[in-house]
Amino acid sequence: MAAPRKADVVVEKLKFEIIEGIRPPGTRLDERGLAKEFNVSRTPIREAVRQLASIGLLNDHGRLGIEVSKPNASTLLDAFLVVSELEGIAARLASQRIKTAQLHDAKRANEACKKAITVTDFNTANMEFHNAVIAGSHSTTLQEQLNTARPITFPYRHHLTRVPGYMKKSTVEHEEIITFVEKGDAKGAQSAMRDHVNLQGEEIISILQALDENE
Repeated sequence: MAAPRKADVVVEKLKFEIIEGIRPPGTRLDERGLAKEFNVSRTPIREAVRQLASIGLLNDHGRLGIEVSKPNASTLLDAFLVVSELEGIAARLASQRIKTAQLHDAKRANEACKKAITVTDFNTANMEFHNAVIAGSHSTTLQEQLNTARPITFPYRHHLTRVPGYMKKSTVEHEEIITFVEKGDAKGAQSAMRDHVNLQGEEIISILQALDENE
């Protein structure tokens, strides 16, 4: 098996650190520092920055530097709304197209969500659940749209997990989505997923607080 390209290694490491809040929104980065940190030349760093900028996790200001994306409240709330609609469509299609293995993956991921102790463990399992349903849509076009729309929301998901009762509520909603998908109830699956992903009440407050913390 061929070794992963240096740029891909940098992409995965930076993506993980941004999503988990290790490199918070607004953090300044520079090519030279990253090259030294990852022990690579600046060429794979530039490629990694381009990839992460293309999905909204970094802002590349050229000579002015690089920073971890820091959306304003309106942009972020709109992003969650758009993602909720797209994932709703994915769940609707999955109810008609999902394969047995993908449904099993979704169920297994939700069981992992139930057993998760840390925020990181929950977020990892939660991502696996959503990815399984999206894959079950068997729509390349939809998956490409979600690959563009979802990343801006990722760094803020760990804030939502800290909302009291969020993890338990989320697993219950996952169960509901799985039930609709397994029964082939397209309308129910779409509605349940859309409501699950879109922000409500204390979740919105948590997101706004997270944005304030990064001011």
